[in-house]
Amino acid sequence: MATALYRKYRPATFDGVIGQDHIVRTLVNQIEHDRIGHAYLFTGSRGTGKTSCAKIFARAINCERPVNGSPCGECATCKALADASNLDVNEIDAASNNGVDDAREIRERVKYPPVYGKYKVYIIDEVHMLTGSAFNALLKTLEEPPAHAVFILATTEVHKLPATILSRCMRFDFRLVPTDKLAELIGKVYAAEGKQAEPEAVRYIAQAGEGSVRDALSVADMCLNYSDATLTYADCLEVLGATDRGKLYRLFDAIVRADFGECLESIDELANLGKSMSLIARDLTGYARDLLVVKTGNTKLVIDTPENIERMRTVAAACSTALLVSIIQILSALDAELRYSVSPKIVLETACIRAVKLGTTDISAIEERLARLERGGIVPPAAGTPVAPQPAAPAVPPVQTPPPTDAATIWGKLTTYMRENATMRLYSLVGGHTDFAVENGALVIGAAEAEFLEFSDDDTIAAIRRGLSSMGVGLDVKVVRRSDTSVMDESISRIKQLMGEAKLEVKK
Repeated sequence: MATALYRKYRPATFDGVIGQDHIVRTLVNQIEHDRIGHAYLFTGSRGTGKTSCAKIFARAINCERPVNGSPCGECATCKALADASNLDVNEIDAASNNGVDDAREIRERVKYPPVYGKYKVYIIDEVHMLTGSAFNALLKTLEEPPAHAVFILATTEVHKLPATILSRCMRFDFRLVPTDKLAELIGKVYAAEGKQAEPEAVRYIAQAGEGSVRDALSVADMCLNYSDATLTYADCLEVLGATDRGKLYRLFDAIVRADFGECLESIDELANLGKSMSLIARDLTGYARDLLVVKTGNTKLVIDTPENIERMRTVAAACSTALLVSIIQILSALDAELRYSVSPKIVLETACIRAVKLGTTDISAIEERLARLERGGIVPPAAGTPVAPQPAAPAVPPVQTPPPTDAATIWGKLTTYMRENATMRLYSLVGGHTDFAVENGALVIGAAEAEFLEFSDDDTIAAIRRGLSSMGVGLDVKVVRRSDTSVMDESISRIKQLMGEAKLEVKK
């Protein structure tokens, strides 16, 4: 069985860790000066080297003859720790061992001294998955462990850890790896594997990794097995299902030229090729971003061939900065909507049509008029509009309508707001919902499993808050998970209130 590239080329020493120089330098200095702490917290995005650094550090602090702060791999201790059955380096997956009993077991086992080295190391991966009781059971041991014990906690969601745990750890934040370093790594891996690849293909794979070494190597692994010939840029596009550059250029040009027909034809052509609508939107957003960067003159931030960058200069010159920014805002907001939509093609078509309409509008004039409105100034009419003299109107104080307070009125106005200002998905979600109430200064939305995730989405919460703000209602928004039974019971209770207890008998 072939070993995956991200496992085969996992670094065994600190020299092989890329993009985390600030962390490597600190850990190496601690090892060389024998200033080992008792608890470490490694946090950062996936695939940035948290677990790899934890394993290297665990072996290095036990190594008999460290080389530049890294384990030598030759001494008896290093060879013993290389065996997965050793008892001195314990890797624990908190996702599947997250109960209080698991934490108590760690607390009991940590008392025993190491077998081979100087330290007994516990690497707890995805530590944010531990329950509150498990954290409490681990707290005292984490604060005052035995002299031979070292804890390394790794997580991608540090905000879920209790403050009591954070305060007892030395924290290291792992950064996303720059694209050029990922490209350099992939080039070395392909050279070691005897695979020929075009530089543009290597850069595209590195960019697809989005700062994650593991993701980049996983993509490189897929592309490695695509063909026996030299890996080309077109091969990478085919493997990842990404949009062909020529078709991407045609679609974007249609948006800029405000050609509705060609825009819809381009989307239909890409859909017939089986391309993902989410990937098309992401590629369009990335291309608009590159055009914006090229327009500023800083081409070093664009990863592409000189020929393509030269073409971007021509396209960027024909686009205003405001137009490019607006296109990016429209397309980058589609991710959540495309994820839940039953018709992603229609969602993308609608968004592109909105972007097309930007090309027919004088955005700078609109921005100026909006700015004057926000400052409370008088907005002049558009050029060429005849202005008739108007008699002075009597000063009439505006009628202040008090904001609604009852839940039914608030929800009804919220539904109207969604119909006029939000997507069809949000309008359907809010308009068809009946479980809501105003309690303790909050609009409480009860949702069963099917709708809970949709109501809990950040974009949905933000839209509801905007709707409440437009009514002048100062309520917070709270989404409560309900079981299907509780929803049915509540509906029955409401019907009883409307019809009267005597008119409705529910058989269970």
